[in-house]
Amino acid sequence: MDRKKFRTGRTRLVDRRKRIAALVLSALLALAVLTGCAKRQITASVPGDGKSISTANNIVAGFCKNYTPGISEELREYKDMYFPAGIDLKWEYGFESGDEGEGEGASPLYAYVYFSDNKDLSDGRSYITAGNSVHVDDLLVNKDYYWQVEAVFKDHTVKSSVFKLHTSHDFRTFNIPNVSNTRDLGGYDTIYKKVVRQGMIFRGANVDAVKAASKKIMLDDLGIRTDLDLRAPGEGKAGGEQSPLGESVNYINISAPLYLNIKEESWQEALASEIRVFTDRENYPVYFHCAIGRDRTGTLAMLLLGLLGVPENMIRRDYEMSFLSYSGSADKTPVETMLSANFEPTVKYLKTFSGKTFADNVVNYLKSIGITQEEIDAIRDIMLE
Repeated sequence: MDRKKFRTGRTRLVDRRKRIAALVLSALLALAVLTGCAKRQITASVPGDGKSISTANNIVAGFCKNYTPGISEELREYKDMYFPAGIDLKWEYGFESGDEGEGEGASPLYAYVYFSDNKDLSDGRSYITAGNSVHVDDLLVNKDYYWQVEAVFKDHTVKSSVFKLHTSHDFRTFNIPNVSNTRDLGGYDTIYKKVVRQGMIFRGANVDAVKAASKKIMLDDLGIRTDLDLRAPGEGKAGGEQSPLGESVNYINISAPLYLNIKEESWQEALASEIRVFTDRENYPVYFHCAIGRDRTGTLAMLLLGLLGVPENMIRRDYEMSFLSYSGSADKTPVETMLSANFEPTVKYLKTFSGKTFADNVVNYLKSIGITQEEIDAIRDIMLE
């Protein structure tokens, strides 16, 4: 055999195999890019993956983070201050060296963002942007959310990992024109290791001046079925034939007690009627209010949150949020006066009823005015998850 020809043929075979291997490797790399396998190339920056973030504006976020009784006095400006801020999702493109990260085509043409409270991103929202951030509004508080970015480049797409964030419990508030002091009563952790369900009970001021835009929010977005008006008949539009929200809403008008009036037998039948509204699943979602959404509303909120097992200091925090609204602070009464003369004496009175926890105290008080354990259980079954 001619050894020279053998070596030449062998060299050609090796070169051929190298070319084939190079082509296969290139094809695999191209396939990885085209199918979006390079997930680590997109990283979450705000919030970082797994981090907690506030949906509230800076005033409310600070109020919640630094809460001590009376703090609302130094913050309030006698106007609605707690409109929600939402969150900005931001991400970064961190390509490794190579054509995908350098020169022409380094930035995507646009990106899709998928956002959901389900890990598999089902039943969620989608956004499209030419930048590297999107704004997300109307989120539940104290809840896990998941999001993913799919970047579209000139000749390929890249998907990120599925990122996770948690919204802190800084109140789910609303900007409803002509309706002040509005917020969701849900989101609280309870002593029963459950969370108060959101989107079920809303509190606020009266809806007498509600306009079309406000109705749309309250009926279409919040899905209000029942308007529980705690004012005396003839106070504003209280006691009319129907709710200002329209004839589709179940209107219940009960002249309600406030603070230590709950001690008086003459008010207790009305108070029991208020509580029983929340035992019927068909009534939900419920919007309850008085005139300014602070006193009669705050008293009912105290009892509802109490029987659901929300810690006492969180109930106090919920009460004080009213002072960061226009209606809740319109009379300019000092916060310390409202706490010391009204809120705290009511809490002290409820604690005269037996029980190891404030929830026990509230439940035993409610039983003393005729509410049954079955009715308590019905509310808890509806409102705790």
